[in-house]
Amino acid sequence: MATEADRILSGVYRLLGIGTLSDEDKYSRIDDIVNQLQTINTKSPINVKTTGTISERLCELALKTAIPYSYEHLGRDWKWIGNFSIRGNPFNLIVSVKSFKAKERLLASGSGHILSPTIGWGLFDDISEWSVDRINSYAFRAFIAIYIPQTLYSRLSPTAKAKKNINGKNFLRTLGGFISDLSSALINDKVDLTKI
Repeated sequence: MATEADRILSGVYRLLGIGTLSDEDKYSRIDDIVNQLQTINTKSPINVKTTGTISERLCELALKTAIPYSYEHLGRDWKWIGNFSIRGNPFNLIVSVKSFKAKERLLASGSGHILSPTIGWGLFDDISEWSVDRINSYAFRAFIAIYIPQTLYSRLSPTAKAKKNINGKNFLRTLGGFISDLSSALINDKVDLTKI
């Protein structure tokens, strides 16, 4: 039985003419998908649980494409930490998926421990949530990268864009780069955390 999330996503895919495309090809249009979802949400706010499900499904398009045998969906008892676990080397990686607002929910998610770092992934639309101080707090909570929509990324301050992670790579990145970042870090079905 189709859920409300399925109905909304199907409508967006149909509007963009990508309903029959592969997961990878759909994800290649992530910025268009996000823009359509933000337009829908602005006109008539989507239930938070529904946007959560939509966000998870979009993130999973990328995971299925980049690392199909190296991730698992976390069960209900693990929702406070994140939505997906990625087999990593030397440690596993958590992916915490959020929808339009990060609020404190993103900051409180993840393990908070460098031995199990976290990637944030979301449809974020509020520039006020991305100050340099706030970005630093994510790094303190053992986030290794956060993926945000291109429209939000283009509005970040140069200082926010310049923030680096523990590996000397960009901390904030666009959703469109998620697949290539994971694919290039994959070695023997594990993501090398030094390459993220």
